[in-house]
Amino acid sequence: MNLGTQLVQRQSQRLVMTQDLRQSIELLAMSTLELSDKIQSELLENPLLEDLSSEEKAKTPELYSNSEVRSIEKSNYLKDTDGNWGDSYSMENPKVYDQEASDRNQKYIESSSVPESLSTHLLNQLRLLDLTEEELYIGEILVSLIDEKGFIEVGIPELCKEMNLDIKVVEKVRSNINHLDPIGIGASNIQDTLLIQSQIILPENKILHEIIKNHLTDLEKFDYKKIAKSMKLLEDEVMENARIIKRFEPFPATLYQGKKTDYIIPDVIIEHNGGDFSILINDEWLPKLAVNENYKSVLNEKVSVKDKEFVTTKLNSANWLIRSVNQRRQTLYKTVSAIIDAQREFFFNGVSHTEPLTLKDISEKTNLSESTVSRITTNKYIQTKWGIYELKWFFSSGVKNTEGGKASSKKIHDMILEMVKAEDETAPLSDQDIVEAMATKGIEIARRTVAKYRKILKILPSNQRKRISHYKG
Repeated sequence: MNLGTQLVQRQSQRLVMTQDLRQSIELLAMSTLELSDKIQSELLENPLLEDLSSEEKAKTPELYSNSEVRSIEKSNYLKDTDGNWGDSYSMENPKVYDQEASDRNQKYIESSSVPESLSTHLLNQLRLLDLTEEELYIGEILVSLIDEKGFIEVGIPELCKEMNLDIKVVEKVRSNINHLDPIGIGASNIQDTLLIQSQIILPENKILHEIIKNHLTDLEKFDYKKIAKSMKLLEDEVMENARIIKRFEPFPATLYQGKKTDYIIPDVIIEHNGGDFSILINDEWLPKLAVNENYKSVLNEKVSVKDKEFVTTKLNSANWLIRSVNQRRQTLYKTVSAIIDAQREFFFNGVSHTEPLTLKDISEKTNLSESTVSRITTNKYIQTKWGIYELKWFFSSGVKNTEGGKASSKKIHDMILEMVKAEDETAPLSDQDIVEAMATKGIEIARRTVAKYRKILKILPSNQRKRISHYKG
């Protein structure tokens, strides 16, 4: 065996990803807001980049509340596009831009006050109590340990041992915190906070306290008969107390959220144009990039090698960014065009007409790789006449129908939801009933699939829905 060192030539193929290619791929997955931040950052760092729209009056995008994203209707904020990427869909001229309305909208958002945080809210209340300096110090520690649900999950004995605190004083301060607004805050878990709320609101109702202490698991299962038998009560008494517990808050911190509203800017706006659609890429408020010719001319002058290298690097970076932004826009337009082709019935008739769709389907239609389709549909939102949807929403698996084709899982979700909404509350539909109802509509679906979709939609089993109908109040 020859263990000596040798020089050997070997030919192989491998993918070498340049920095420009890596950054170009990253741009695809960015939302329009993230792209705006990226461009602004590059404008600050690269002197060869200039914003041609900087001298124009700044335009502000329309913003939509994240909580209203499903119900928002078509807006009048439309835009022109410089591209010409196909004949399937028309590109409209820009409508009149309502600068005053947009300015008012942005001014309202920017000037909206940030609500007081929960910890500040609690500490302000603590300082109004008759507490010693030590107790107030302990209160500040306990408030800092409250999580986003409103619980202190750290064990008090362990905390006292670690910080050398008197456990009796800590428990006293914690009790004070439990009685602050929102009540039940600082409890150790759901059962603890419900018990605290019941003792504060209804101190005389010992039955209520015992149900929460000893029968919460059975209560979650709506097993009123078992609770009634164990406590030697009438089932109606248990149901009455269950109605009371239903009004309590299991996660007290959710009653006090000190967060500003999140907003979504639709990246694409779809307009109906007779029997066709207009695709409008919502990016006219982004900076219009160009290369600064004054700096570029430095390359033709006698300058130091270091200066020339700097200008060349920044020039390449500027050209790359401009190309990448344009490429991202074209890729987004091409992908949305393919999604509309595949989901035409949805755009005309709504969610119940959604078709099965995969990344591979769009990849084949656009001649883009599946990874590119995945990236360009990430963090992107589309405004339709039915509301605003994430582009990823349009991709779903399918369920076989009796005609040999497939029905979209989104469509099945919608059908199950409508069936449950329309059911007789005293005799709710079982999973098997839904299977049989689907069969009459030409859709073959297994009972376990119905159960899976029902869990996704957060619909309780039929026996629990029936029990709930008995104590709605």
